[in-house]
Amino acid sequence: MTIAEEREYFRIEDLLPIEYRIIDEEEYLKLENTVKYSSTQIVDKMHEMHFLKEKITSDEAEKGHVQAYLQLINKKLDIVLDILSKSADNKLYVSRHAKVSISGAGIQFFSETPMHKGDLVELKVILPILPYPKITALCHAMRSNESGPGDLKGWNVALKFATINEGDRDLLINYIFMKERELLRSKKELAG
Repeated sequence: MTIAEEREYFRIEDLLPIEYRIIDEEEYLKLENTVKYSSTQIVDKMHEMHFLKEKITSDEAEKGHVQAYLQLINKKLDIVLDILSKSADNKLYVSRHAKVSISGAGIQFFSETPMHKGDLVELKVILPILPYPKITALCHAMRSNESGPGDLKGWNVALKFATINEGDRDLLINYIFMKERELLRSKKELAG
């Protein structure tokens, strides 16, 4: 049986914004239930804004403006909360856009931060689809090979999702299928 046949999930390559940090076992245990039982909840927030907008006004043009303002305020609050949570934590996240190979089971990418097999990692992946959900997972480093293109030193790491909200995993899998369909469609168009 080949590695491809053993895979439980489809895998794609993409350029995604990610945040990650190495954590210890104590912090892993503190975050485990939060990650497992709290989804991104962006969809719920969007529905809440829709209902709030309906209550505020009956004028269609004004509803659109109210929704735009609520979305802007929501994004600003998310940024403030991210900054506050990062400043309260002495272990800051490494944030960047990375070329990743991702599936419903894990992720591979090049890291400038040293990682070793067995490290525990908190990972956040932002999917580039509206409303830009940020999926959080607690991971085990399954592989870490020191290497790098040219003078760039780093580690090719493979992380397995050990703890992830199942709704978030479904969202990620749906995104992967969407990207796979786009790739197949573009190949078909190029073929003729």
